[in-house]
Amino acid sequence: MKRIGLLILVCSAFIALFHLYFSSSFPYTHDGENHLARFANYKIALREGQFPPRFAPNLLNHYGYPVFNFNYPLANILSLPFSILGVSYELTFKILVVASVMFGSIGVWQLSKVFKATVPTQVLATIFWLLQPYLVSTIYFRGNIGEVFALSLLPWLLKISLTDSRKERMFAIVIFTAFLLSHNISAVLGTGMFLLISFMQSHRSRKLLLRHLAVFGWAVALSFWFWLPAVAEMSYTVVSETSLVSTYFEHFVSLQQLLWSPLGFGFSYPGDVDSLSFSLGLPILVVLFGATIFCIGRQKQGVNSILLLLALAWTTALGQLWMSESLWSAVPAASFIQFPWRLSLFTGALLIPGLIFVVQQSRLMQRLLMVVLTVQVISISRLSPVDFFHKTNLDYDVFSQSTSTQNENRTRQFSYTQIGDWQPAPMLLNPESGNVAVHSWNGSSRKYSLTLSIETIVIEPTMYFPGWETTVEQNGTAAKVEYLQSEEIAGRIAYRLPAGEYQVSTRFTQNTPARLVGNTVSLLALAWLLISARKWRE
Repeated sequence: MKRIGLLILVCSAFIALFHLYFSSSFPYTHDGENHLARFANYKIALREGQFPPRFAPNLLNHYGYPVFNFNYPLANILSLPFSILGVSYELTFKILVVASVMFGSIGVWQLSKVFKATVPTQVLATIFWLLQPYLVSTIYFRGNIGEVFALSLLPWLLKISLTDSRKERMFAIVIFTAFLLSHNISAVLGTGMFLLISFMQSHRSRKLLLRHLAVFGWAVALSFWFWLPAVAEMSYTVVSETSLVSTYFEHFVSLQQLLWSPLGFGFSYPGDVDSLSFSLGLPILVVLFGATIFCIGRQKQGVNSILLLLALAWTTALGQLWMSESLWSAVPAASFIQFPWRLSLFTGALLIPGLIFVVQQSRLMQRLLMVVLTVQVISISRLSPVDFFHKTNLDYDVFSQSTSTQNENRTRQFSYTQIGDWQPAPMLLNPESGNVAVHSWNGSSRKYSLTLSIETIVIEPTMYFPGWETTVEQNGTAAKVEYLQSEEIAGRIAYRLPAGEYQVSTRFTQNTPARLVGNTVSLLALAWLLISARKWRE
């Protein structure tokens, strides 16, 4: 009977978590629509010859936006097969989120096996992970698919860090690489936890530590094509000057918010008053306190690992509070985390081993947790998105905004505001200086002819970002132009030509030092991995 009850509870948890996707429309969330537009632009950029895509060609009303050079690419990559098959972006998003959470649930199940959990305990741990408020809020109200992916990969990452991955090293490398590409902030924080846990486990075996470091090294190399340009070329954008970075210290939560705030649509505002929930949730609080009380002083095998994870769980909980601000200020680049309450993303997964230990030690705790989780299912089943909407794939293909909250991936020089005047053709700063004939034009490349009677400046309606190259051909001789900038050009692609007739070709390339190095390292790592995988199987 207990197993039947748990089965009913886990089915109810899935239905409660995903009943918002039963509608043919799409739930309105903070970031959901932006991700749909990124799906569209990722497909378009790839179709236009960008590999890998770095510059979203149709965003900002076709002026383009380098969001793919900086923002986590995993969801965009996984959307490509659906986009190529013509599946709507809205349905693709739903499929990816549901599949991701199901994969995360399997990860919880596998992580539970490491601690020799019984089947009922494994089911209970899975339900606990599914109902964590951070995941619920991310799906229902925030719509950040990158964080959903990171959450779903965390149980697998913990399993890798706590076990010998020698027999499953290829799988471990794939999981870690996917995690590094899932969500930037989660990847940085999660990698730190992975390395810390691996080092703390090194007393068991030096070879085990080396194998974990090898998995880390492979994952970094395979994701280098993204991370090296993202870090090296960040200075070209205004990201470090946005208020989300400069005022991160105003987004710490109060103890009351951490302990109790009802789930609902809202936002994190600078200061003490917020409309977004930051509550850890009653199940997490029960396990956090219960497991700590039960584990301290115990000498059973595996308890040290559980205590380490509990310490990290406490760190993620208390690290969101105002009292930890001084510690944050000592961490380099901590401001790029933007919201300290993002630490809750890790709390639920870190508590899985503690839950297993306390449930199998105390029948009272097992029953208490089942009651608390049942109440949580009922509470979540009553949630609904703030609204629904529906758009066609074409609407997302021509999405005219940037998809970033504060346009933080905008280049420093781009200050042009009249983006509504876009036309698929270059303009001459002096319109009477010549004629233009466009042969082909898209967001990643274009070809046209110029006939100039006097020297003039040519401006293309595209945001300049490193990687753009323009080649002009005259009398059989081709040369690359040097781009100009001025207050009037305002960050667009622009160059000067003397009088004459020209054939012009402009395209977005991978030709920057960071991209060339990053792409090369990842390609070599992939080739080496495929060769090594064959040897590992033998």
